[in-house]
Order: sequence, then structure tokens, then C-alpha cells
Amino acid sequence: MRLIVTSKEDIASMNIREHLLRGWSWKESGEFENSPIYTFQDFLMIMIKDIHLDRDHIDRQVRDVTSKEFEVAIFASRHRAESKIPTLTVHPIGNFSKSDFGGLDGSLVRASPHLMTCSLRTLREKAADLEFDISFETTHHGPYLETPSFFIEIGSDESFWTHQKAAEKIAEVIMGTEERRGEVVLCAGGGHYAPRFTDLAMENDVSIAHMAANYALDALADEDVIKEMIAKSGNPKMVYFHRKSMPKPKYRALEEKFAALGIESIRTGDLDR
Repeated sequence: MRLIVTSKEDIASMNIREHLLRGWSWKESGEFENSPIYTFQDFLMIMIKDIHLDRDHIDRQVRDVTSKEFEVAIFASRHRAESKIPTLTVHPIGNFSKSDFGGLDGSLVRASPHLMTCSLRTLREKAADLEFDISFETTHHGPYLETPSFFIEIGSDESFWTHQKAAEKIAEVIMGTEERRGEVVLCAGGGHYAPRFTDLAMENDVSIAHMAANYALDALADEDVIKEMIAKSGNPKMVYFHRKSMPKPKYRALEEKFAALGIESIRTGDLDR
């Protein structure tokens, strides 16, 4: 089953939840933390009272109540950015170093590269008529789970969190995206909003897994962190570097570290579009 996690403390999450409940014929099937559990086909949706970031092991807690196993956890969430640019984002979760916003230090959550990447593509298609940017964000923040997970979000400030069409499109993406499997690729470099990695996913038959922005690259100097990135991405064989965004010595050092672990550095010309 696919687990959908919504948060009562998150305006955007409640907006998405409303459209999920309105658009499909859910059935109540028990309670989780005094709120109804809803099921529809192979989806199970819960509501928590606190913010998603604080709920380490939420998958285990729901499993203990429902006896269900989940292939993926999808967090419907808000997104905040100082730019206040209207943006719909998708991203994997975890921390390359300190866990300043939930999760565990130096621990990534298993990515869901195929479904996450297909969700981004579907979101761009469905929201094409909205004045929102559509992009990946690189891996950041908690919570920590054992289940493959990703966030899908409305941003970038309070004025957009109640946007009805944005919430409707995200609900459609959550419920309607079919997983298509491409070659899994790790990504490193660039900014937090990952325009190069977004383009890579849009223009090539690949599935993007964990992404480390430039601000996280110092953590990758530790080989164990790279191993964590590989393991939590399903042991892929390729990494894509946003080379122009980083100093050449850093790029070459990282390329060597990944190569020593059997991960080939690729360029867009190496991929079948």
C-alpha cells in the first residue's frame, strides 16, 4: 500500500487532504491518534496533529496500528521559501549531516526514485496552466522512516498554501501517478531547487534518487556518507554532477570517491533520451 501522511498543523497539507477526500471514495477503517484512517484501493491516509518533520518512525507507528506494510510514504506538505516564488516541489528526505529539521544526524531515508520522479513529471503536466514553478528540491530534513518516502509540497509562503487548484493538482498526482522505472541516478551539486536535476528528469528516461546540493557536499567527503546515499537510493550505478556549480578540485575529488565505490559519473550525452 501507499501511505499518505497529512498534518493538521500544516495549512497546505489540510488543503491537499480536503481535495483527496473530495475526489475519491474513501472508507473509514479505524483510527490513528484519534483521527480516522481512510483507505481507497491501495492507498491509506492518516492525519497527524503535529508537523511532519517531527514524526520519526511514523511508518512503523501506523503499521503497528493497521498491520499494513507500505511500499512508500508520501507526505503532503507546505513549503516555505524567502523568495516567495509560487512553487510546487517534490523531494526525497534525510540528512547528510546535522538533523536541524527532524530526522537523524547523517541518516537518509530510503528514496522512492521511480515514483517520485514520475510524480514530478505528472505534476508538471497537470499544473501546466498554473503560475507555479515545478521542481525537485534536493534531499533535506526529516522525519526518519524505514519506508521509502518523499514529500510533495505547495509553496512558497502562506499566501499559496490555500491555493485550491494547486492542492487539487497535487491530490491528482498522489492518486494517479503510475510508476515507470528508469535508470536510477544520484545527483550532486547546484542549488537547493535543483534546476539541472529537474531538467535531467524531464528530458531523459531516468529516475532521480537522493540529491546533494552544494551546501551538502562537504559531508560527502566522508565515504560513509556516500555509502549511505548509495544504499538509501537502491544501489544505483550512476551519479550526475552539476559540474559548473562547483570548483573543479571538489568535483574531481568527489568523482573519484564515487568511482571507487563503483558509481560512474555521467553526462546528459551518456543517456538515452
